Parts: sequence; C-alpha cells; structure tokens
Amino acid sequence: MKIPYEFEQFVRGIYPEDPGEFESLESQAAAALEHKVANERRVVLAFLNELLDGGHSDAELEHVWRNQSPRSNFSPGGHRVFFEEIRRQIIADKDRKLAQ
Repeated sequence: MKIPYEFEQFVRGIYPEDPGEFESLESQAAAALEHKVANERRVVLAFLNELLDGGHSDAELEHVWRNQSPRSNFSPGGHRVFFEEIRRQIIADKDRKLAQ
C-alpha cells in the first residue's frame, strides 16, 4: 500500500504537547486539520477512505499510523476511531472552516 506524502506529513504534524491538551478526539482531529489546505485534505480523505472502506484490520491501521513516526499513539482500536473522526470532519467541512 502506497502511503501518500500528505498523509505522512499530516500524522507527523499531530503533536499534543500535553496528554490532556485535547478534551476529545474531535478536538484533536480539528486541531490536526486546522492548517491543511483543500488539496492536502482531499489526499488525506482519499487515503482514509481506502483504509477505512478497504476492510483493513485495526492492526493494519495501527501499522500505517506507526510507520509515520507519530508523536502520539492510541489504544488498540483507537486508530480507526480517530481516522473515522478525521474523515467525518473533512467531509463535514463544507464552509472550509478547517483550512482556507
């Protein structure tokens, strides 16, 4: 599976300084998307669609995450939940509030 550069950069850019910095996965996803322009979000969305709709296991999703040298991690199954939240926010962002 080819992992797009935009996804690599997206994951590497997620850095909660303090574990309690974000109140929820929703706020962490919103912060991660905040500075992504439309083209970057389209690439990330397409890759998330491939991951989440392609029948990949939670272990495979964790492997994709860990291969990007992230600065944070999730408990088992949490990667899928976080990826689904990111995808939901990108799709819901019709007014382009997340990235101009």
